[in-house]
Amino acid sequence: MSILDILFGKPLATSDARAEQIGTLAGMPVFGLDALGSAAYGPEAALTLLMPLGAAGIVYIVPLSAGIIVLLAIVYFSYRQTITAYPDGGGSYTVAEKTWARSPGLWPLRR
Repeated sequence: MSILDILFGKPLATSDARAEQIGTLAGMPVFGLDALGSAAYGPEAALTLLMPLGAAGIVYIVPLSAGIIVLLAIVYFSYRQTITAYPDGGGSYTVAEKTWARSPGLWPLRR
């Protein structure tokens, strides 16, 4: 047993790989949690910035909240496209590598 098997587990057999795939219906809640977790801080941050304005700041919370909702919709449709385009799995590296080349997929890792 290698150290990689201890850290990550044994590789899946090809016959078992199909059972581990998830479709759009199951994938959206799984991948969408990332966006929802990040976007949950948006309204709180907006209110924190608007507090010094007092009651006058309340006027701006609706447009800011609308912008956050639009951003969430964009992320939702982006994830949906990624799941459809890469049914075998499509993280940011896979999408960048298939769309552009290997080098852009590794860009954040370079120093």
